[in-house]
Amino acid sequence: MRAPLTRRTGVLTGVILLACWLGWTATSFAALGTRPVGDAAAVAQLLARLEGSGLRLPPGQPLALRLPSSGCTCLDGDATWRQTVLAIEAQGGRAITLPAAFVDGHGYALLVLDQRGQPVYAGPLALPALYCGQGRAALADWLPDLLSAHTPPLILPPRCSC
Repeated sequence: MRAPLTRRTGVLTGVILLACWLGWTATSFAALGTRPVGDAAAVAQLLARLEGSGLRLPPGQPLALRLPSSGCTCLDGDATWRQTVLAIEAQGGRAITLPAAFVDGHGYALLVLDQRGQPVYAGPLALPALYCGQGRAALADWLPDLLSAHTPPLILPPRCSC
């Protein structure tokens, strides 16, 4: 039979280990639920520069804008852009590839606006695997949720990852 002091020490050690494990697990799950941090102010500036450059955005429909970027050499005909075009058209919207004469130096490859002209997505054309888990989800799969009024905008750090 163990001494009472040894039993208390074992129980105390078990409780401390359980508390540490629960704390680690809770913070890990909380981190899974956070959205990637992008710069909403930079996207607002970009949208203002686009409107100031004479671009007329059609009102009342979703819009996907493929933006020129000096560091991005993606082709207009790639499969990811075609999927995005089909998805935005299925939502009653339009997709436009802007010429390089418009805004440059921002880093965003794609800007998606909702029916009210508010940005709902800004980021790379092809989503990095980091945001999609093990599989390669396409932005086209996420467009219906992003265009609904129930989700906040998804603004990813500007990186070209075609």
